[in-house]
Amino acid sequence: MYKLPRLIFAALILIILLLVFNQYYSSKNTAKNSIKSESSQSASKNSKQKTEKQNSSGSKKTSGKTTEQKEKTNNSEEKKNSRSGRILLDVPLINQMDAPRLYNGCEITSLAMLLQDNGYNVTKNELANEVKRVPLTYENGKHGNPNVGFVGNMENGPGLGVYHGPVFDLAKKYAGSKAHDFTGQPFSKVIQNIAEGHPVWVIINTYFAPVSNFQTWDTPQGKIKITYSEHSVVITGYDDDHIFVNDPYGTKNKELDRNTFVKAWEQMGSQAIVIR
Repeated sequence: MYKLPRLIFAALILIILLLVFNQYYSSKNTAKNSIKSESSQSASKNSKQKTEKQNSSGSKKTSGKTTEQKEKTNNSEEKKNSRSGRILLDVPLINQMDAPRLYNGCEITSLAMLLQDNGYNVTKNELANEVKRVPLTYENGKHGNPNVGFVGNMENGPGLGVYHGPVFDLAKKYAGSKAHDFTGQPFSKVIQNIAEGHPVWVIINTYFAPVSNFQTWDTPQGKIKITYSEHSVVITGYDDDHIFVNDPYGTKNKELDRNTFVKAWEQMGSQAIVIR
C-alpha cells in the first residue's frame, strides 16, 4: 500500500532531475553557440579589415602608377612641344641654273619661288625680262647701283645682283598690296611671318655668315659698299638653332646656323620681302 506513493515520488524526482539536466545542457549549448557566433563575427570582421587594407594598398599602388604615368606623359609632351618649335614651310624650289639659266639671277629666282608659293604662275625668266636693269660699268667709269636695278648681265655674267627696291617693285606688279617690304626691321619680323605661314625673300651672302670682302663702288647715286658674295634665298623655316632656306642653287630647306645667318643678313642691310 505504501509502495505506490514511493514509486510516484521517485518518478517525480526523476522527472525533476531530467528537467534540471535538460535546462543545464540547453543553457550550455546556448552559451557555446553564442561564443562561436562571436568568434565567427570577429573572424569575419578581421577578414573584412584585411580585405579593406589590401584594397587600400592596391588603390594607393595603382594611384602611384597613374601619377608616374602622368609624369611620363607630361615629359613626353614637353619633349614633343620642344621639337614642335621647328616650323618648316613647303615652298616650291626653283634652280636658277636650270635652262634657260640665270647665272646671276638668285634674287629673281627667289622671287619666283615666293610668287609661285602664293599662287602666281610666273617663271624666273619672265621675271628676269621685267626687272629694271643697270650697267655693270658706265662709260664714265661709275658702277651700276643694285638699289636701282639689276647690275650687269643676269643670264651669263658678268654681273652683281639687285637689292630689295627693284625686286619689291616687281613683286607688286603681281601681288599688289599683298607684297610687303620690311627691310630694316628686326629679324623677329621674319620669324613672325614664317610662324604665320609666309615664306620670306631675303638678301644674304653665299657663305651664310658675315664676310669681310666688301668693296666701295662709286655709282651715279653715290658711294655704296658691295660684295660679290651677295646672294638671295627664300627663308622657309626655323627652330631655336637653325634657319631653313630654299637656295636657288638647287637645295630645298637647307639647314643653316641661325646666329651666323642673322648676322650675315643684318650685314647686308636686313633686306626682306613677304607676300601675304
